Amino acid sequence: TPVIMLTGSELDRVLGLELGADDYLPKPFNDRELVARIRAILRRSHWSEQQQSSDNGSPTLEVDALSLNPGRQEASFDGQTLELTGTEFTLLYLLAQHLGQVVSREHLSQEVLGKRLTPFDRAIDMHISNLRRKLPERKDGHPWFKTLRGRGYLMVSAS
Repeated sequence: TPVIMLTGSELDRVLGLELGADDYLPKPFNDRELVARIRAILRRSHWSEQQQSSDNGSPTLEVDALSLNPGRQEASFDGQTLELTGTEFTLLYLLAQHLGQVVSREHLSQEVLGKRLTPFDRAIDMHISNLRRKLPERKDGHPWFKTLRGRGYLMVSAS
């Protein structure tokens, strides 16, 4: 179920994103922007439902012991299913598709959240933070992601 938070508190926005909210709007908000964000989330949700119902052979990606099945929106590590939100899975899958390549925050925001990145928007950063917390430690001890300041994020492989 997609979740959009409407809040005036920056701490509430951060907490909401950490707890799995898909997006937020600061109060006061523009009605047209709220409608646009709802439509964007519904588009992503519709895409997710299509992927889940069709399971049309979209490639399962393997990154070390991490397996990502887009048809079922399921991530597992060493055979153990990981509890990820739809947004976190989509973000992780997109980064895995670009393994070893820098993906800009702008591109991630557009593709994963369906919205343009604004100067103080930390939604992608919060979802990356959630993924870092939820993904098990790699056997080689290396991080899953590197942050390249001013450029974006990079998912790295041990091999």
